[in-house]
Amino acid sequence: MSIPYDKQTVDSPNPLARYAHRSRINKSVQLALSKLNHGKVLDYGCGSGVFIQALNSLRSDCAVGYEPFMTDRTGQALPIYSEIEDIESMGPFSLVTLFETIEHLSDEETTRFLGTCQKVLSAAGGVLMSGPIEIGPALLAKEFNRSIRQLALPDYGIAEFVKASLFGVAAGRANNIKTSHKGFDFRRAVDFIRKSGWAVDVLHFGPLPIGTWYGNSQFYLWLSRGQLTAARRS
Repeated sequence: MSIPYDKQTVDSPNPLARYAHRSRINKSVQLALSKLNHGKVLDYGCGSGVFIQALNSLRSDCAVGYEPFMTDRTGQALPIYSEIEDIESMGPFSLVTLFETIEHLSDEETTRFLGTCQKVLSAAGGVLMSGPIEIGPALLAKEFNRSIRQLALPDYGIAEFVKASLFGVAAGRANNIKTSHKGFDFRRAVDFIRKSGWAVDVLHFGPLPIGTWYGNSQFYLWLSRGQLTAARRS
């Protein structure tokens, strides 16, 4: 029997996992409001809609979601669409968010996402992104929680797990990145996005206030189009 997504995250019976995911949602809302001004938000790959529900409860009808795969919903009547064409007609958006999704996108899909952002963002808009840190000590807690939840051993060899969890050397990617975080390296994702022409600023590592990725489980990025605009002018 499949476990509802929220039961694996914000409503997890594991207090550490629940704290990490709820802290991420709270931080995501805080950062989104700081970047939003008075515009609209597109939450790309919005999952069950936890972020949309939280944001719209504070600022009515400001956020919509795009989710082509997941059918679980946090609440009824959330403005979530499965066709990107429906979303594009609602633009422009002041903010596009991509939370806990980049780790499941191939390079080709990431390029497609960035292309969509170029289409739907207002001139001064940007992208707020978060994702998991699958290296460092947080990996120990994450894999323990996944093993308990799935009643299965981690999908790591002993040597690569030690390298990843203690020394920050990312493991090889899983065969199916849609269902696994194994081997995701946020540092490579940042490099890829920058090479695609976007300016990338690291906003925050969480949930611990220690100012570094080592020991934390999530990262937050801000993507702006300064380099893209300059390239078009040259």
